[in-house]
Amino acid sequence: MLDFMLESVHTWQDHGYLATYTKKNGSFANLRIYPHGLVLLDLQSYDGDVQGKEEIDSILNKVEERMKELSQDSTGRVKRLPPIVRGGAIDRYWLTADGRLVEYDIDEVQFGNILILSGDVNLAESDLAYTRSIMGSGEEDYTGKDVLILGGGDGGILCEIVKLKPKMVTTVEIDQMVIDGCKKYMQKTCGDVLDNLKGDCYQVLIEDCIPVLKRYAKEGR
Repeated sequence: MLDFMLESVHTWQDHGYLATYTKKNGSFANLRIYPHGLVLLDLQSYDGDVQGKEEIDSILNKVEERMKELSQDSTGRVKRLPPIVRGGAIDRYWLTADGRLVEYDIDEVQFGNILILSGDVNLAESDLAYTRSIMGSGEEDYTGKDVLILGGGDGGILCEIVKLKPKMVTTVEIDQMVIDGCKKYMQKTCGDVLDNLKGDCYQVLIEDCIPVLKRYAKEGR
């Protein structure tokens, strides 16, 4: 029905059934049936082997119909997962900090690595103009001054200000994971200032900024 020919079948008395089906063009399907009733079907094909999403959907529709016929409509639930593209020129899949896999709509590299927080793009390696605009676009003189940066875990502002000979720069960032990620993936933005959390004219505090502000206010800073 699906123009597949049977390649191999494996059965295990206590572990179910596995069948591999192949097409002449090299596409193949793995069918795994577990004793407790779970059925998994994986289809793999090279981009040029199928006629797009329509052919895949047609195959899956036929499989679902056949499964219902064989189970006499006792199939509890059928769940399709979207296709995963492998071997593309650009890797569009990235793990989140809590282990979830997220697909981003990325077709080409334009802005370098990006920092994504809570699903939103926060900063790209190409955003130096944005960083400098926050600093005052060259209108502010930081020489010999004490500077406080709140939430600057990407290290971008810190990296630029330490070049301007300040007295001391204090960056307060609540999330160590942001610092670790930027130190590893955003070095075009942060340089080496996050390699050590304390330097000759700067320090990075890993804590909530509110207590820091209250403490500095009491000190009259």
